[in-house]
Amino acid sequence: MKTDFIAFAASVLGVSPDRLSPETACGDIPEWDSVMHLRLVMEAEARYGVSIPLEAIPNLRTLADFVRVIGEEK
Repeated sequence: MKTDFIAFAASVLGVSPDRLSPETACGDIPEWDSVMHLRLVMEAEARYGVSIPLEAIPNLRTLADFVRVIGEEK
């Protein structure tokens, strides 16, 4: 799931997957700003068929956080 999500996040952010790791956080790369953060949430919900609770969004700081929340919501 981590590798798949990293590839997915790279496609949403428009970067090469080798620039990302599970520890990559919002703001670590210029392409991942607050607007792209919300887009990543929405695209992840659509791709993985989950609904990420609004209260969880501020805690999605790294790609690993996304993987964890998506796993919890499935």
